[in-house]
Amino acid sequence: MTPEGVPPVPDSTARMNTRPGNVRWMVMALILFPLTFVMSLDRTNIVVSAPIIQKQFHFTLFQMSLILTSFAWTYSFLQIPGGLLAERYGARKLLTWANGWWSLFTILTPLGFSVGSFVAIRGLLGLGQAADWPSSVYAIRRWFPDAERAKANSILLGGLYLGPIIGAPLTVFIVKSLGWQWAFYIYGAAGVITAVAWWRFFRDRPEQMSEMSTAEAEYIRRNTAIKESEESGPRAWRRFIGSLQFWSIGIQYFLLILIQSFFTIWLPTYLIKARHFSLTQMGWAASLPWVALFVMVFVTGQAADRVYRRTNSKWAARVPFAMSGFIISAAFLIIASRVVSPVGMIICLMVSLGAIGLTQVSIWSAAQDLAPTFTGSLTGWTNFWGNFASALGPIFTALLVGLTSSWTAALLVMALAGALGAILWIFVHPERPLTARDEPSTISQSGQAQVPAT
Repeated sequence: MTPEGVPPVPDSTARMNTRPGNVRWMVMALILFPLTFVMSLDRTNIVVSAPIIQKQFHFTLFQMSLILTSFAWTYSFLQIPGGLLAERYGARKLLTWANGWWSLFTILTPLGFSVGSFVAIRGLLGLGQAADWPSSVYAIRRWFPDAERAKANSILLGGLYLGPIIGAPLTVFIVKSLGWQWAFYIYGAAGVITAVAWWRFFRDRPEQMSEMSTAEAEYIRRNTAIKESEESGPRAWRRFIGSLQFWSIGIQYFLLILIQSFFTIWLPTYLIKARHFSLTQMGWAASLPWVALFVMVFVTGQAADRVYRRTNSKWAARVPFAMSGFIISAAFLIIASRVVSPVGMIICLMVSLGAIGLTQVSIWSAAQDLAPTFTGSLTGWTNFWGNFASALGPIFTALLVGLTSSWTAALLVMALAGALGAILWIFVHPERPLTARDEPSTISQSGQAQVPAT
């Protein structure tokens, strides 16, 4: 029984019985999905072209690792400012500017002629892309209710992961037909087009969309109502710093991307040098694990939203999925390193990377739950840790492979990181917002947050 004077916990199923219009889903599918897809092509082309660039300029494996990770350094350290700017200026303005910036430096990448010049250009590209993820996740927080948010996040992630699927074979085709430089020219031009489309068709608030019906705008407003925190940004951040959840969700993402960075950065090189694939074979084989991840983020989005509608528990819709993803990914990464058959090895890598989809969807849904008012800030914090791993992980992998003359040890370390990441999710409670000014909420056996009596 709810204490007198305290509003009852809203029942998501009662509020979701009417769903007028689908403009919000069109925005996701026709604007944000293509933008994220083209952005991922800008990352994929340098990875696929890496063996050719390394050979042409006579770079060592370590020098190539510096070039491949230079993007991640600026991208990582500017994540938190990117989140704060998204909250200050809105996703529409910030993402338009950022998209144009990173598209320009994608086009300029072929001007590199030394390690230093490549590092500088890719670092400046990362500066622009630093605003992409905080802005996108923040936009979804404003456009989608709790019970639709996992699916919306899965569409965003789907655009990101479609890049390696199509990008690897497409880049190989462009490289073999026109030269590696043309992949950067073509993808950069596509980025400019998506920047224009984002500015033209997206609005920071759904009710500002002329194409949206009043009924749909009201439905979104009613089901995404955010109780604005009375705390200022600095005071909220002091609360964040003292929260175990805040540190857990950040560090677990570092560990997740430590695993994922192998697939993002080193998989093409691993297939060619350790498994002796040809360039053409590598182009297709490197894309298959991303197909598994692409499929799994959509499956997870649907499943997580269904669990939430049935249980009204954010914990049940986030945490078990995230922990399972870590455990499965780690296990199959170890198995893949020991399988001799090329087909068997690729299947194991598909399961390993596919399982990461369980965790990825859960992370961004949990970030939106934990910081309703400060979603951009928490997304920036989490993505900072992940991309810090993107910067350090490939360098660490290159050094470890150089010392041991084997990729097995590196894959084992990544698998151990997965086990630790699963443990950290024990301390994440999406039903307990970091921005709540009340005393910490208590949790019922079902995992539903109970509003404390006043």
